[in-house]
This record gives sequence, structure tokens and C-alpha cells, in this order.
Amino acid sequence: MSGGDTDFVVRGSSAFAWMTTEDARRLAGDGRKRPVALLPTGAVEQHGPHLPMGLDIWLASAVAAAAAEGEDGIRVCEPFAYGSSAHHRAFPGTMSLSPQTFIAVLVDLCACLWQDGFLPVIINGHGGNRAAIQVAITTLGRQGVVSAGFSYFDLIADVAAEALPDHAGGTGHACALETSLMMHVLPASVRQNLIPEGTTPPSWPDPHLYAGPAVTVWRPFEAIRENGVIGTPSEASAEAGERLFVEAVRRSRQTILKIQSEYGQRSIP
Repeated sequence: MSGGDTDFVVRGSSAFAWMTTEDARRLAGDGRKRPVALLPTGAVEQHGPHLPMGLDIWLASAVAAAAAEGEDGIRVCEPFAYGSSAHHRAFPGTMSLSPQTFIAVLVDLCACLWQDGFLPVIINGHGGNRAAIQVAITTLGRQGVVSAGFSYFDLIADVAAEALPDHAGGTGHACALETSLMMHVLPASVRQNLIPEGTTPPSWPDPHLYAGPAVTVWRPFEAIRENGVIGTPSEASAEAGERLFVEAVRRSRQTILKIQSEYGQRSIP
């Protein structure tokens, strides 16, 4: 899914919802390992003046669909579009769930998948969902449900460091990384003439995507920068986006297959 493909509906052999219930029964009962049910998560929220609000869920869905392509033991579920985005609510159009609601929905959906013989794996596209996904996976584990999750962008930090001019201070939100990816995946959605100049004002703790601050705080994004952008989107390029997307897909597929290999057994030997 790239190069201007605007259809984000997963169809055919990779789509979970494309199956009939009997198809799902057969797939879940076939083989020593559970088939993976990939659940894309993201958000519908502001992404500065130049990017669409659907970016997070669209990119997570695009990576999931491409990672599952050709893999008989992976199906992509219908995306869970809305995330925990209260820190963006100052910007019109942002739709946010409370962390508690987001966690509760994830737990319910993943429990259903596990009970029906699948291995639920969350593939996330929104940084604000990270902590809630960890809580959901822990909650599921206490219920005897094995699940896993990761954010695709966490797998490509080293690629971003090579492909983008300012990896440390240029990536965050509606940044060079996300803008580049959208220039590749859905170029018509990028308002090129509205890409803001400049970068993030000095802020502590560091709000950038790969900063890994030791101190955790909560702050609305308009308090960091009035346009809601963290990073340097003017450094984006379609070429960087293609490289980032290809690696995100490749590494996501490797990660999913590793999760299945380690945690997909139907019984412990």
C-alpha cells in the first residue's frame, strides 16, 4: 500500500474480516501455532497545518497490510481508529478516548481473538497509545490471554537517523518522519505549501519521538508549540518516506513472525 493508494481497506486473503466464521474456525484450528490476528491502532487527531488527522491509523494499517502480505498465518483485523489523544484536544477535529476506555476496548477485542484460537498482536501508529497498550497487554496476561504489541516507528529509529537530517530533534509529531511517510504512502494528503518552517522550541522533558526521557509528564501539545507540530517537517522527503516505509514493513513482519514463533504455541511443551 504505497505511492498514492488511497484505499486503506484490507481485502482478500490477508484480511481477518474477509473470512467467514467457518474460515476463521478452520484457520484457528489448523497447525501447531496460533495464527496471528494483527490489530492496527492509531488516532484521529491534529497533525499540524499540513497533514490529515487520519495519519496515525492509516500508516499503521498500511504497514500492517504490507507486513501480512503473502503470510498464510497472519490476518489483519479491521483497524481500531481512535486512540488516547486528549493532549491534542485544543485542535478542532481531534477525537479522543480516555485511556481507560481505550484499554477496555483493546482488552475485549484481544480476549475475543484469543478465545477463538488466534494470537492477538497490536500494531500501533500513535505515540500516545504506547502506555495504554502496555497496560492492556498486562491486563490480558492476568486473564490468561497471551498478546503482544509494538509501535512500528519504534523499529526504525536507526533508519530515521540515517534518512532524516535531524533525527534526534526532527522527529516527534507531524514531523519529518511522519511527513516523509505520508509523502510516500499517500502523497495527495500532504499540504506541501502549508509545511511549517522551524522546529520545536526548547522544552523539558524532551518531547521528541526518540528522546526516551527519564521523566514522565503530561502536557497539551499547544503548550509546546502553537501549531501542534513536534520536530522539523520541512526536512521531509518522499525518498526518505519510501526507505522508512520499506523498513517499517520488513521489520514489522520479522517482529510479528518472532512473536508467533515464541508465543503462538497452542500448548507449552
